[in-house]
Amino acid sequence: MTDRPDPPQRDGIDAVVASLEEDIIFGRLAPGARLTEDALMTRFRASRHFIRQALVAMERRGVVRRERHVGATVRSYSAEEVRQIYEVREMLTRQALLMLDLPAPPALVARLRALQAAYRDRAASRDLRGVHEANDAFHLALFEACGNPYLVRTLNDYMGLTLPMRAKNLADADGLLLSIRQHEVMIDLLGGRDRWALAQLGVDHMQASKADYLARIAGREDGTIPAIGQRTIAANDQRRAG
Repeated sequence: MTDRPDPPQRDGIDAVVASLEEDIIFGRLAPGARLTEDALMTRFRASRHFIRQALVAMERRGVVRRERHVGATVRSYSAEEVRQIYEVREMLTRQALLMLDLPAPPALVARLRALQAAYRDRAASRDLRGVHEANDAFHLALFEACGNPYLVRTLNDYMGLTLPMRAKNLADADGLLLSIRQHEVMIDLLGGRDRWALAQLGVDHMQASKADYLARIAGREDGTIPAIGQRTIAANDQRRAG
């Protein structure tokens, strides 16, 4: 197959990466699926060199694995890898949220409410890519308030690493509803002084996607949502009612 002319370099690579990530995180490309260069060249009308650059970029983000004599495949994780990755992400999340000044500045609360409104809008229109982007924007804005850019950068790296694990849950109606509700509770907690409740909810917030991915690995996907986050929501609702 002859190489094709490349689209504009940086924007073109970003577009290819975004398109393939969308296929991965919403289940159109399963873990372990091969990404053949010839097929991608045809799909994106790009040269082999260009496609390889896109695959290298995805490998750096932890979404794709490239191996000699095998080529590129969608990254798959063992149950132990999932648990270890989430252990680190949970520790980072807890620490970032414990570092927030509470009650939070009104500007931060207003920003998060605006991001939450965008998240709701994307969910209502079933714009799955938009849901994923709005969710990440909400969390990064919250984490940035900790004031430590190095911690935020590491958290962002782990958000990318868990992308194939967590985004499928956002495509599920019940999982998305729980995520939206937990965001609302996080914003409510910013108005108080209980950093530990906020930090615990931040950890609880990621349990549904972790459990979903582990269930898929075990072949036991039953669609249930862990009750952990539900308990935190219920406790907050009771506090507000009181």
